[in-house]
Amino acid sequence: MINWGSFMAENTSTEMTAMHQMRRPSRAVPLTILFVFLLLVFTLLKLPQARITSLIQGYVQSALDPMGIYLSDRGREISILKGFVYRLDHPTLELSDGTRIEMDEMVVSPSLLTLLKGKVGATMTMTQGTATIEFTGTGRGDQVDATIKLDQVDINKLGAFAYAGMKGSGTVSGNVHIDGSLNDLTTLNGAIQLKLKKLRFDEQNLMGFQLPTMNVSDGTVELSIDHGKVVAKNVAIGKGADDIQATLTGDMTLNRFVNGSSLNFRAVLGLSDKVKQSIAILDSILGPAKQADGKYAYKLTGSLGAPFPVPDPK
Repeated sequence: MINWGSFMAENTSTEMTAMHQMRRPSRAVPLTILFVFLLLVFTLLKLPQARITSLIQGYVQSALDPMGIYLSDRGREISILKGFVYRLDHPTLELSDGTRIEMDEMVVSPSLLTLLKGKVGATMTMTQGTATIEFTGTGRGDQVDATIKLDQVDINKLGAFAYAGMKGSGTVSGNVHIDGSLNDLTTLNGAIQLKLKKLRFDEQNLMGFQLPTMNVSDGTVELSIDHGKVVAKNVAIGKGADDIQATLTGDMTLNRFVNGSSLNFRAVLGLSDKVKQSIAILDSILGPAKQADGKYAYKLTGSLGAPFPVPDPK
């Protein structure tokens, strides 16, 4: 006779074992990834270095294209056995507005895990003397998720003064995080936290005024970005003894075209006696905006490309 109890128990045990094996992660998956990785390494090892650097350069440029950045350099080298490290000698980043950022060295480490997910990802570390800029990000098309860390970077070499049509120097440290579509700035989220040190505005002619040399000890820039709305949480430069003291409050709503972004700020500007004496007519021009404390306050409306200042003393 058939022992139905024993038969059922054996079959149940067999089925449970099969189901358990099906639920366990297949060992083929990590082995497949390892095989692809080794295949890529050995394929690259057979290529001449010029060919390899050309491939990597195209990869790096594709990561910068969505941000409108063009990369050039004086020389390149790659180290595959030490983990896909790509070095560029004296790289220059040219932004879409023509601003040029010149560095001493750039080291790029592509993210293989990100590539397996169908995205472009990398970590780029740029040095400028003792200063460093570290960029970590991923992207697909115009979508980016990037973090930038700055440590004692020369503001002048970043092109910030040139963009504002001024001459000067200073250093900046801090973090910038951006997440969203670069083709639609209204989708952006993120935060900006920067510390400025030893700002110096050279003697120069600006908007018809001959400005003296002006020094500012430090400054803070803290902005939050939520679905294209930039809020000035803490923006202030200068102290009582500095030639310039300024604060900015309010917000800006980003437009698809950055110069069309609408402004809703209030700016308060203080100047040292040295600056006021150098430009005797300045006080009469700014007079309508003068507050009881001697500083000048303006409400800034209009667009980023064409701001409209209105005296707003309190």
